[in-house]
Amino acid sequence: MPDVTDAISPRGDGFAPLPPATKDPEKIRSYLSDESSAMSGSAERVYFPENAGQVSAVLRAAAREEKKVTVSAAGTSITGARVPLSGGWVLSIERIRRIVRDEGADVVPAGFVPVRHRDMSFYLNPETRQAIAPAGITLNEFNEALARYNLVYPPDPTEMTAMLGGTVATNASGARSFHYKPTRRWVRGLEVVLPTGEPAWMRRGERRARKGVLSIETAAGTIPVPLPRAYPVFTSKNAAGLYLAEGMDPVDLFIGSEGLLGVITAVQVGLVEIPRDVLTCVAFFGSIEGGLAFVDELRESAGATREAPLSLEYFDRRALSFLRDSFSEIPEKAAGAVLFEFEYDRAARHNPYPARTALEPWIALLEEHRAISSWNVTGRDVSRVREFRHALPEAVNTYVRARVGKLGTDMAVPARHFRTMVEAYEKADSCGVKTVFFGHIGDCHLHLNFLPENREELAVARTKYLELARLAVHLGGTISAEHGVGKKTIEDEEGHSIPYLEVMLGAEGLRAIHAFKKELDPHFTLNPGNMVPEGYC
Repeated sequence: MPDVTDAISPRGDGFAPLPPATKDPEKIRSYLSDESSAMSGSAERVYFPENAGQVSAVLRAAAREEKKVTVSAAGTSITGARVPLSGGWVLSIERIRRIVRDEGADVVPAGFVPVRHRDMSFYLNPETRQAIAPAGITLNEFNEALARYNLVYPPDPTEMTAMLGGTVATNASGARSFHYKPTRRWVRGLEVVLPTGEPAWMRRGERRARKGVLSIETAAGTIPVPLPRAYPVFTSKNAAGLYLAEGMDPVDLFIGSEGLLGVITAVQVGLVEIPRDVLTCVAFFGSIEGGLAFVDELRESAGATREAPLSLEYFDRRALSFLRDSFSEIPEKAAGAVLFEFEYDRAARHNPYPARTALEPWIALLEEHRAISSWNVTGRDVSRVREFRHALPEAVNTYVRARVGKLGTDMAVPARHFRTMVEAYEKADSCGVKTVFFGHIGDCHLHLNFLPENREELAVARTKYLELARLAVHLGGTISAEHGVGKKTIEDEEGHSIPYLEVMLGAEGLRAIHAFKKELDPHFTLNPGNMVPEGYC
């Protein structure tokens, strides 16, 4: 069946035509799952809008025809957020690749100049280090174009083929988020199309929630939305649930909202200069305590007595065992490893290596905590360490393909409780299921992967997974620090399937999200099932 265009429906509403779409089952298939392949949906058609006006046309048509709409970006998520379990239509943002000043004078203020790169375009203000970019470009493309100006968009998700809009919708983060923090910190403004088709442009600092009401300004007027009376505010790294708090900025409502409340079509972001010379170190420790104590001191004193690291990652002894086949130089006695990066001053202008004075604080700290060896690389040599970091997920995935899959946590807790969480991860290994843990230790955010051999072990792993999630919540942390929750479910102690987010927010919290969504999406058109399942309330 050939692609269909506006002939499907000649007008989205009285103002804008519908964008091109396809009803070809073969082409639709790639939009029915995500990178996890854990669930699969169905869709009648996929729309490909190129701007906010066309997104609005699709959403207005969906309301008129009583269709559900699921938003799709690059498909790099692993929570099912983009999977259309409710059928209906899919709205892909992949063709939203240009910012056109004439389409919205309010979107591009003075001082921004156009930048073109391949088939995409965005606006840049080199002096203020800000850009206004379309939602459908990938982080790789964005940073390639910015590199000509010695600038970079600092959030560092592991998957750089992710689209900008998708990373904002999930408040994405990665290795260098220890230094730069997650996406939320870098978003200065958003263009969003609400579920009713109303476009809205908002800049950080223009409005705040007052007296329990958050006001959203659209072209048609102001929409006042009451905030829930009781809803938690998380101070640790978090990507689960909506951000709802007295005094909040409307921009923060949509960051990490997983497409529940609107379609992000353009993003104004802050930028930084590309880090100058960077040294990457992998330090191996003969004991778990040595590695954890090193990280504790580094986290507490970063920026005070030494340069703050850009990233701070951890690999346990089982992770090192997975890697040893490819990296035979890993010490046999290593109980764990810490990977960190920091900027340094050169010994001389034409000498690419660090000055001795730049290294001395790090050397002293490694010696103090009895590191048994370390790899230290700069410049082009860093590719070998990059291979080391990314080889682990690949090795784990290869291992589980011949088994029954894996269960991977995404939990984070406040620093004062991190040791308790690590102890729980270590004890999890005694449940009879093989485990491996690694990840963003600087943010107290490690991924524990259960690697069951059979269905019986998978059942044990699920029970232990729930115990760990409840512990993270008890310690004031989150069940998801970077992936979001999407449509994930989990079995509770009675064997009932519940929304994963219920573990953290409880039924009351999910009802609060449902009620808030109803204010902006009265027909529950957009991304049904994300965070709160359909029919839950």
